Amino acid sequence: MMESTRELARLRGRLDDLERVCAEAYQFAGAVGAPVRVLDTLQAAAQGRPIPRASFLPVAAEECDAVAQRQAALERVRAAVGGGQVSGASPAAVVLGRRGGHVRSPAKAAAARRNAKLGGRPRRGRVPAV
Repeated sequence: MMESTRELARLRGRLDDLERVCAEAYQFAGAVGAPVRVLDTLQAAAQGRPIPRASFLPVAAEECDAVAQRQAALERVRAAVGGGQVSGASPAAVVLGRRGGHVRSPAKAAAARRNAKLGGRPRRGRVPAV
């Protein structure tokens, strides 16, 4: 009899711990904007009520509001920088390269003059004379 009372007290303590963990998981899930089915299940478990479904899994990251908002922001940045990719380069690298190629500087002008004295830029497909 004494042993069953101890076992019952141990199980009640374990149940309290699990309900507390579910309550904390509920707050976390709410903070990241988890799907409603996840929140409902965690809330029921935290309050000791019957659980509405056997499992709320699987949950994709995109189902959480926080992830979806970050992905939408990333897509807006990609669109603003230039969505198309050239030869595997990132859109940001393409834009930066294009801007860098249009820069006029004294160093670039001097390099172009030196190049012109040597006959200019070699044509494609032609082997330069050694």
